[in-house]
Formats: sequence, C-alpha cells, structure tokens
Amino acid sequence: MKYSGEIKVGLLTVVAGVILYFGFNYLRGIDFFDPTYTYYAVYDRVEGLKVSNQVYVNGLGVGRVASISILQNRGNRLLVTLDLRKDLVITDSTRAILADDGLLGSKKIDLEIRPGSRTLTDEDTLMPQKQGGMLEGLMAKASPALGSLDQALVSVNALLKEYQGMSVEIKKILANANATAGNANGLIAENRTELAATLRNVEKLTASLNQASEASLKPMLAKANTLADSLNALQLASTVNNLNQTIAQLQTTLADINKGQGTLGKLAKDDSLYVSLNRTVASLDSLFVDLKARPKRYVHFSLFGRKGKK
Repeated sequence: MKYSGEIKVGLLTVVAGVILYFGFNYLRGIDFFDPTYTYYAVYDRVEGLKVSNQVYVNGLGVGRVASISILQNRGNRLLVTLDLRKDLVITDSTRAILADDGLLGSKKIDLEIRPGSRTLTDEDTLMPQKQGGMLEGLMAKASPALGSLDQALVSVNALLKEYQGMSVEIKKILANANATAGNANGLIAENRTELAATLRNVEKLTASLNQASEASLKPMLAKANTLADSLNALQLASTVNNLNQTIAQLQTTLADINKGQGTLGKLAKDDSLYVSLNRTVASLDSLFVDLKARPKRYVHFSLFGRKGKK
C-alpha cells in the first residue's frame, strides 16, 4: 500500500509531537514508567515554588511538585501536590520542608522522614514546614546593624542642628582672628628696623658672654680640677697607710700565736687544756652513770625524817 506525502507528513508530525510531549515532561521530572504515589501538603505561602520543582530526601531526588492550587475556602492557603516514588516509606511524622535550592532563588521541598505511628499511603497529607531562606537570615543579621545605624544618624543630625547656631559665632571668631593677624603683621612691618637692631644687640651680648665665660671660667675650672685631684690623692694615701698598719698588727698577732705566746697562742700550741677537758668529761660521764644505777647512794629521802643506812 502506498501512502501519499500528506499522510506521511501528518504521521511524522504526530510522532514528533508525542516525543516532544514525553521528552519535555521527562525533563520536568515526570517519569511515566516509574510508578508514584500522590501526597499533599498545605502551605500559607510557597515563596516562588513552581510545578516540577524537585523533592529530596537527604539530597536524593525522590519526586517532584505535580501541581499547586489555591484553597479559597481555607483562607487562600496553597495546596501543593507531590508525586513521590512508590517504594518510599513515609510515616505520619514526616515533614515536607519548603527550602531554598541554590543562590538563584529557586525552591525545593526536603522530606524529613521521622519514625511515626503509621505509614502513609497514596493521597495522604504531609506535615508542612518552612525553612528560613538565605535572604531572611541575612536580613535578621542586618536588622540590628541597621537599627544602630539609624540611631547614629539621628545622633549626627541632632549634633548638626546644635552646631548650626554656632556657625555664625565661629565665623565671627575667625574674622577677629584674621583681623588680629593683620594687625600683628602691620605692627611687625612698622617696627621691622627696631626689631632688627634689637636682635643684633642680643647677638652681640651673647658673643660677649661667651668670650667672658671662656676667659674666666676655664682657669677656675682648671683650679677646681687640680684641687679635687689633690684631695683624692690625700684621702687615698691616708687610707693606704691605715690599711698597712692594720696588716702589720695582724701579722704580729699571728706571729705571737705561732710562737705560743698569749692566751690564743697557748690554746693553739699547748694541748693540756684539751686533755684536762677530756678527763673532766669522762669523770662526769662515769658519775652520771653511777648516779643513774645507784641513786640512793647520793640522794636520801624520807617522809618522816628517818635516817637512812650508811
């Protein structure tokens, strides 16, 4: 059977349309060959969530956003329909968290699966939750700084208002200062000759004082140095003489000790005192030993005055 060109073109157009439809939906995350369950989540605001946005579990894509509808009978809340993998076990404690997906402002839904009392099935409703976005966090951190900046600007404005009334006074002070400086310059210009003569006189006086000090102070300083040297020499000689006398006396004393003269000499040369002391200590030791052994021999004690035996 032969087909005309129009039929071939029509069939090709239909096939291309079907392929385009399935391909476009596949790129949007719709897999017609993967069975899914439908779940619902209700949000007050979706913050830019769109159909075909991904649903993740710990970063793994497990589904997509199938549709978003408005519940006008419930305060215009938004019903989000989710197509999730059929093999995914979801409990009644699972939370569908609306969060940012990158820096470009796109949104996603993260499933936080928690242990629960029962397992959800097709067309059950998940617990919704919103995660603070990056811009919200930045605004929360920037709010205190903006408040402080506002207070600083208010203080600066108040300070400027206080000093606005003082600008006239400051101008007057500057004008007076300029007038005073002009008068001083005119006075200096008028008396420039007298000032130059006064400065020359001061220079001459300084030179005269320098010459007088060189002529009179140098001999006085030389005499003072000579006197100081003499005093130092005299004190040093006296100290050395006293030291020599002391050393000579010490040497004489040591020589007498070596010869055995005097008390120290006899103690150093004669050992009779040492021997006598040893004997005395030995006798005292014997006496103490005998006293400890026979105390009655030396001490008599009686309560009624009775005489002891000899």
